[in-house]
Amino acid sequence: MEKKTLYRYFEGIASREEEEAVYHWLDTTPANEKELLREREFFDAMILAGSAEDVKGKEEGEQKRKRKRSGFRIHSFAREMLKVAAVVVITVACGLYFHLADKKELLSVMNTISVPIGQRVNLKLPDGTLVWLNACSEIVYPAVFSSGKREVRLNGEAYFEVTHNVENPFVVRTEKCDIEVLGTKFNVEAYAGSGDFSTALMEGSVKVTGNGKSSRSVLLKPDQEVRLKGGRLAVSSISDYDHFRWREGLVCFKDVAFNELMTRFEKCYGIQIIVENKHLKEYTCSGKFRISDGVDNALRILQRDARYTFERNEDNSIIYIK
Repeated sequence: MEKKTLYRYFEGIASREEEEAVYHWLDTTPANEKELLREREFFDAMILAGSAEDVKGKEEGEQKRKRKRSGFRIHSFAREMLKVAAVVVITVACGLYFHLADKKELLSVMNTISVPIGQRVNLKLPDGTLVWLNACSEIVYPAVFSSGKREVRLNGEAYFEVTHNVENPFVVRTEKCDIEVLGTKFNVEAYAGSGDFSTALMEGSVKVTGNGKSSRSVLLKPDQEVRLKGGRLAVSSISDYDHFRWREGLVCFKDVAFNELMTRFEKCYGIQIIVENKHLKEYTCSGKFRISDGVDNALRILQRDARYTFERNEDNSIIYIK
């Protein structure tokens, strides 16, 4: 099987004849199943790193890669991940591959991307959609969008730039609500267990549907956002776009309670913060910090308007604000 045909299938742009050729090739021998899995692992890793074009051109040096397939895949992937300064956990659910009766199911493997505390990552999905994932977020998506479906599951916060496709709407499923789009730019914050949900639309249009008993839907226009309040979807105008600049490495806040800001710092910097100063309970603050400047720098700047001191424990895992 030509690698070009496999990559076209993985991208979801193969013709019907090419699809049938892939299915026939899979049925020929079990060795072809193993080869397909190896090729798709490489393809998925490169897409994750935002280098789909590298996948298409990887036929060059094929013999050398076969001799060093495993090492190349690991080291290449590690280098790409360092570029986005994120630690990403990749889970490929392939344990049942060789027990599936229908070979077509081999092409519906799901990938899970998990972003730890204090990190961010951006990736490109098989259809070309760009996704930025914030800290403590997780996305589950198929290696290939097939059967007219483009669905992903999100736990956390993500910014999407969805590739336009009228025939195949893009759906983001979360614990509280589902978001359906054709092609647009929007931000979703939906951490499981938090009780909060919001979607902000920058471009295009989205339909947000609650997963509760009422299952009410709202249609957002650009510069609008929807929040889940008391089990109901409430639409309003976006008041501050700085809030969505986290993907630029910025933490921006306006009239935010000090304790709430410290919670955001914990997520951004990967450290526990304990506020012991009771006078800060009613204190609200506004500002903008570059995450790369560090939490100590942010706390020193905030000290200019709020009276407190801070110190770390012995292993630097906790900051106490007194």
